[in-house]
Amino acid sequence: MVSSGKGGRRMIRAVFFDIDGTLMPFGAPGIPESTQAALDALTLRGIDRVIATGRHTTEIDLLPIRDVPFDAWITLNGQLCYDGQGRIFFENPLTGPEGLLQLFHEKRIPVMLVEKDRMYINFVNEKVIAAQLDIATPVPEVGEYQGASIYQAIVYVTREEQAEMARRIGDKQITRWNDRAVDIVEKGASKVTGIEKYLALKGYRREETVAFGDGENDVEMLRYVHIGVAMGNARQTVKQAADRVTASAEEDGIMKGLHELGLI
Repeated sequence: MVSSGKGGRRMIRAVFFDIDGTLMPFGAPGIPESTQAALDALTLRGIDRVIATGRHTTEIDLLPIRDVPFDAWITLNGQLCYDGQGRIFFENPLTGPEGLLQLFHEKRIPVMLVEKDRMYINFVNEKVIAAQLDIATPVPEVGEYQGASIYQAIVYVTREEQAEMARRIGDKQITRWNDRAVDIVEKGASKVTGIEKYLALKGYRREETVAFGDGENDVEMLRYVHIGVAMGNARQTVKQAADRVTASAEEDGIMKGLHELGLI
């Protein structure tokens, strides 16, 4: 449980993991054997293992990782968080979603709305199909907004189209996870929001944390924790935000990274 890093040697109590491109290589049928062994070793050392993902639970239920136990699941970029028994310990729905709803009803660009138990899109085009294929997830069902709280929206726009979309939705947090799509949550919210709530729940300190990630929606998390580790397959901007860079998800990056930190 002891690791060296910025600030010297510390007792690490929790490690936070992104899913896509981190625990699960893109396009892989499951998590590598080395990654599963590393997770098991963390548990034997008494270190919490926690998911921190932009995904919804309905998406996670379609992935092989659904059968892997974790101490908590920080989903929807920290906006809906569950403990290991599936009980919600934090939720943060969007306020003032009128701009997003207008985009949704116009049906000019694809907009997915994410509720507590449901996620649906206004229409599907080639951009949606390609983005979902990139994360090995089925195309969402087409549906209508019926008045429930919205925790996250996914808007399928390119980097060039993002500025106009941002102008219309108001003061929200926009994080790109794909060249074709962005996540939208409350302004100032991110995976860190959920991590802070988990630390408060367990009585842990920020200095007792490590995180692994590869995407742009992992940057805040990697900067926040005591030691942020970027995967070898991460974008350069993500690597620059991290304290360390490990091997890629396909090349046993989780096992190697945890071993180098002295955690397993």
